[in-house]
Amino acid sequence: MNKNVISHINWAVLTYLTIWCWADGFTTTAFGLTVLVLTEALWKPFIKSKLAIKLFGADTMAEVLGQQKSATSRH
Repeated sequence: MNKNVISHINWAVLTYLTIWCWADGFTTTAFGLTVLVLTEALWKPFIKSKLAIKLFGADTMAEVLGQQKSATSRH
């Protein structure tokens, strides 16, 4: 199965579970799932932002984004 298809299925499942938990009264679980979904949705824009570079440094963010090969890497 294509990785992109699996990603869409995972998003659909997480979103469905979050909505179901809110509707059915499982507020603690719903809150946790909401935080998880929002974190996943906002992570990619954040790691490419200037704020992330200011907080963590340019070298760290380059490694996170895979733009810089580590000195210990064998790739």
